[in-house]
Amino acid sequence: MSPFAKKLPFPFTPMHGAYVLLLFHAIGVAGLVSPWSATFRLLTPFNLLLSFSILLAFHPKYTGKFWIFLLSCLAVGFGSEWVGIHTALIFGHYSYGTVLGPKLDEVPLMIGINWFILAYMATDLSGRLKKMPLVLKVILGAAIMTALDYLIEPVAIRLGFWYWHAGVIPWTNYLGWFLVSLPLQWIGHRTTSGNNPVAPWLFIAMTFFFLTLQFI
Repeated sequence: MSPFAKKLPFPFTPMHGAYVLLLFHAIGVAGLVSPWSATFRLLTPFNLLLSFSILLAFHPKYTGKFWIFLLSCLAVGFGSEWVGIHTALIFGHYSYGTVLGPKLDEVPLMIGINWFILAYMATDLSGRLKKMPLVLKVILGAAIMTALDYLIEPVAIRLGFWYWHAGVIPWTNYLGWFLVSLPLQWIGHRTTSGNNPVAPWLFIAMTFFFLTLQFI
């Protein structure tokens, strides 16, 4: 358990964290297919912050290197999206809606948090393969991040998170995701210890959330 979780005035174990993540994602699915879908969409930033907080609460060891990873994800994630929005380079020509909350120069402030969550989960999952060479862990982590984006894209477009100007998702989006993910995975595997007990549960919750919404 991380130092943050130990300092809480009430017991909050990794399984409690897993239950909260699974519950809130299940409630999100139910809410987004209900007559109150518009209201539930506005809760998206809260759900991202909740996932972010629970990941941090159970991060096994805080070091200066870990904060380098965190800040790198925030900066690279926001920066790549800024370039994408204003130049159509990296990912393609797209714009954000209002669902992800306040924006800075047309890019939602929460997008850096989203990049960190995906990068952290991918680093944690690929890092569990202890005997795999570092370069293969980095490639696998980047592939996991790209696969998650592939899963997220159709649902995010339908819910108004963002939209593509050409009306279709270009292949450059996935290539861009993979290429931007590679340095983040390299930094992640060099700076964080991994083995967060709730990271696999968040991966399951997010996969359930977006996969279910694709078919409802």
